[in-house]
Order: sequence, then C-alpha cells, then structure tokens
Amino acid sequence: MTEKKQDKLPVSQMIGFALNGCGSSCIAGIMGGFLTIYLTDNLLLSMGFITAMMTAARIINAVTEGLSGFLIDMTHTKIGKARPWILGTAFFVALPVFLIFNTPTSFSPTGRMIWVFVNYLLHVAVFGADNRAATLLIKITSNSVERAKVTNLGGLLGQISNLIVSAYGVPVLMYFGGYEKGYFGLSLIFCSIGFILPFLTGIICRETPEVWAEAAQQLSAARKRPSLPVKTQLKYVFGCKYALSLFGMFLTYNFAGMIFGSMAIYFLRDVLGDAGYMTQISYAKLVPGILCCLFGIVPIANAKLGKRKVLVLGSLFQVVGYALMIVPNLVFVLIGNAVYGIGSAFFGVLLGTATADVADYINLKNKTDLSGLSTSIAQFGMRFGMLLGSVGVAAVLAIGGYSGEAANAGLAQSSFTRVMETVGYAVIPLVCSILLVLFSSRMDADKEVANMRKEGAE
Repeated sequence: MTEKKQDKLPVSQMIGFALNGCGSSCIAGIMGGFLTIYLTDNLLLSMGFITAMMTAARIINAVTEGLSGFLIDMTHTKIGKARPWILGTAFFVALPVFLIFNTPTSFSPTGRMIWVFVNYLLHVAVFGADNRAATLLIKITSNSVERAKVTNLGGLLGQISNLIVSAYGVPVLMYFGGYEKGYFGLSLIFCSIGFILPFLTGIICRETPEVWAEAAQQLSAARKRPSLPVKTQLKYVFGCKYALSLFGMFLTYNFAGMIFGSMAIYFLRDVLGDAGYMTQISYAKLVPGILCCLFGIVPIANAKLGKRKVLVLGSLFQVVGYALMIVPNLVFVLIGNAVYGIGSAFFGVLLGTATADVADYINLKNKTDLSGLSTSIAQFGMRFGMLLGSVGVAAVLAIGGYSGEAANAGLAQSSFTRVMETVGYAVIPLVCSILLVLFSSRMDADKEVANMRKEGAE
C-alpha cells in the first residue's frame, strides 16, 4: 500500500489524537515533578520504601505490558482495536494518581505505604498498561508523513502541558495552601485534565478502513498457515532487528527524563538556592520546543533529512543541553534547558512514529497483524526507563544523604547532597543522551517499510 494524498488525516483526527498526549503529559508532569517530594516531605516515607515500591510496580508492569499487547491484537470491535482500550482506561489511569496525592494523613505509616503502593500499582501496572495510543497511531493512518504531523501536534500540546505543570505546578500548590490542601487542588486539576483529554481522543479518533484492509490482508495470509503460537509471535516481535534499538531509545529517553524532571526541584532549591526558579527554567526548557512544534520544523526536517538523521540530531542537542546544566549557574542552566528543549522536541516527536514504523515492519515482514504486541517493545522500554529513573532519584538522594526533615525545617542540605543532586539532574541524563545518539543511528525502519509497500504494490 503506497502513501497517497488521500491518506491525509483530517484536522479533527489530528487534534483528537494530540489531546491524548496533552492529557497524559499532565499526569506524567505531576508524577515526575511532585511524587517523590510529596512522599518524602509530606508523608515522610523512606527512600527505601519508595525505591522498593517503584521497582515492584515496574517489574509487574513488564508482565502486564505484554498481556495488554496480546489483548489488543485479539480485540475486534466495531470501533476498532485500540480505541476501546483508550476509552475504557482513561478514567482509571488518572484516578489512582489523584488518590496517591490525597493519602489520608490519619493513616498510620504502614497504612500510608499500603495506600500509596496499591494506587501506584494500579496506575503503572494495571490501567496504564492498556492505554495504547501508540497502537492507535498505527491504525489511524499508514502514511509516515501524516504520522509525523500528528505526533508533532501531539508534541506541541504535550509541551504546552509540560510548561503549565512545570511552571505553574508550584504556584498552584501554594495557591491552595500547600501541604494536604495544596496537593488536593493540584491533583484534582491535572488528574481531571489527564482523564478528560485522553477520553476525548477515544471518542474523536477513527481507525481507518484502509489500515483495516491492510491488516485484513495480513491476517488472511496468516490464516493460510498454521495459527501462530505465542512463542512465534514473541519471536517475530522481539527478534526484529529494530527491537533492541527501539527498546533502548525508549528506555534511555524516559530514564533521563524521569530523573531530570524529578531532581529539578531539589536541584533548584538546594544547588541554585531558590525553588522559584522553576518557572524560569520551565519556560527556557519548553518554549523552544513549543516553537519547533508550532512552526512544524520537525516534520519539515523529517521530510528533508530523514527520520534517522533527525533523531540523531535531537539526541545531540540533548547532549549539549545537559552538559551546560552541569555548571551550577542560573544562566548556564537556562541556556542548557533551552538547548535540551529543542533536542527533546525533535526526538520526542519522532519517537512515536518510530514505534509505528517498527510495528509496520514486523507486520509486513511476517504477513500478520501484531500491532498491539509490537508496541510493547516501546512500552517495555518506556516503563523500564521510568523504573530506572524513579529508582535512580531515590538512589541519588539516598547516596547523597538527603534529609526530608531538614528540608521541612528550612535547613540547608550538605555539600555532598548538593553534588549528588547535580549528578542526578544533569550528569546521568547526559550519559543517557550519548546512548540515544547510538541507538538512533540504527533506526531505519521507515525506509524499509516504504520499500516493502512499494514492492507489494507492484
């Protein structure tokens, strides 16, 4: 099937798909920016518990991600394969996050740990595993140019959400009074957005008949052979030559993003001396990315240079940005965040389309439809990256001897603690970005898919 002009997505479909990224960014923003500090400073939970909780949840999630991929591939409804899962899980992805940030203070320490762990598990490993916008992207269009455009719009709205959460999360928290009331207001606002917008994605987006037709052809060819056992499906998906690179890209990108975002408030407050810098830093980081998406620079670069080169370029920008942030000076940190923001826009926009390319490659090569399971490669990488990031934050703070009691009392952290906060904020993400360059240099799935479709049409 070739890419034709009639493959273009209506604007309504593009906006509908982009809303999911906007809502998801609100949830990710408060989880990445406020969860650890809420657990340590408000609930006074130990870093050991936080590390164990996040590790257990992500390990369980490794199993549920694979199961959800199988379930999506086995789903056959009038509204498609991915849409039912987005509609069915949107509310239950957001609810546990709200409940975490509203843990009853009347509970004993053990009761608080149980409450937080159960809700974190529900968010990460149960309902979060089934919300598959990546599979929906595969099903709404097979045109790689249109995929770049729709993910660019999603990146734009996602960056705006990130800016709002990062720049105004602390002011919103303080507006409602800080502490329990502050977190109630903060979580109510952003969790509501995190539910409503993805739900609208499920309502607005339509899985196109053209993509259904290609899937039907693949399934028809598959039915002429013996039914695929699970072992064979796993071999097709995880034995794909692009699987390791895709997994590595998602793992390192999300690991860097998680530890970078979570350590920001510690770094700004303790190293630069003022948590209020968060607003300036957020603007410096996100406005350049927003402008890149607003003017469609990423899709243009993708069309001119090719996906692989743009992914590498985005990774290199992130390398330079993180390197500048190592210098404990506000000006260097602001410039570093701006450079990082450009790189993140380039890389983040095309990362989702790379997932779709790899899924198309697996489907066309093996003449079957394993779109749900194929997106599990990216989901595994993302979840493990977030796991490592969460554990990394806890480990950095524990090694540095961070004291939540000292923070509550307005006392300064030790000099070694501040050094470790810098390591978590900039040095570790810098190493991850160097790895991103290597992984991105191997991602050529889109070119192979285009050739396979061309050969199939001849």
